Amino acid sequence: MSPEQFKPDQFKKDLKRVLSLIRTGQRYLEDGKVVELSALEHRIADLCDQARAMGTEQRREIAPLLAALTDELGQLENNMQQEYSDIQRQLRGISNTAQATNAYAQAARTK
Repeated sequence: MSPEQFKPDQFKKDLKRVLSLIRTGQRYLEDGKVVELSALEHRIADLCDQARAMGTEQRREIAPLLAALTDELGQLENNMQQEYSDIQRQLRGISNTAQATNAYAQAARTK
């Protein structure tokens, strides 16, 4: 995209779609659902390609929008890390319960 082809309205629409995908991912995480990131990854890559093709003045114009995108992605990352930590804790608990159950079962068999 040459700088003269830059369409700020289209870029903003594309960005709003990406922000919507991020917010949907946030809701899915809160509901304990799986979050599919491939569509988000591709859309962000497209936005980055568009931004790289812009002129200096155009990049200045969209910088606040990209900063908002960065903030949203940071929040999603934090939430995903928290969810991962919660899952790890749950798995450790399941593992400990299974070990205790096995130990009780083995002790009962040896009596």
